[in-house]
Amino acid sequence: MRRERIFLSFINNQEKNLEEVTLRLEDENKTDWLFPNPLPFGLEPVMTQKWVRAKLGHPMIYTDAQIIMTIYVGVKEFYTLPAPHQYIVAAFTYNKDFFVQKVTFYSIERAKEIQAALEIKGWVGNCSAMVRS
Repeated sequence: MRRERIFLSFINNQEKNLEEVTLRLEDENKTDWLFPNPLPFGLEPVMTQKWVRAKLGHPMIYTDAQIIMTIYVGVKEFYTLPAPHQYIVAAFTYNKDFFVQKVTFYSIERAKEIQAALEIKGWVGNCSAMVRS
């Protein structure tokens, strides 16, 4: 699955429950590379922040871009998917040009845990931030 840029994360318990699924849509080393499989929930292989907000509305969680040890970590937005998938949250990470770099799917419960942790750290930004094209 590494070749397809898919990452699966499981909870380390007896049941080995699936915790998250991450799809890397952009490969910094290849300019003409596209994700090789159809995307779920009506998503596209190339998406901008503007497209995501037009499709899903305002995010439930927004974190600003950061530089951590000289590495740029882009803006991240969490959206609850529309019915019948309303118990799934999609987290979009953007590059510097506000194209989706990767999308991670969580359960709504896990997203609320992430939101609480981010609020404690003070990392949750203003979700009404300007939309870039």
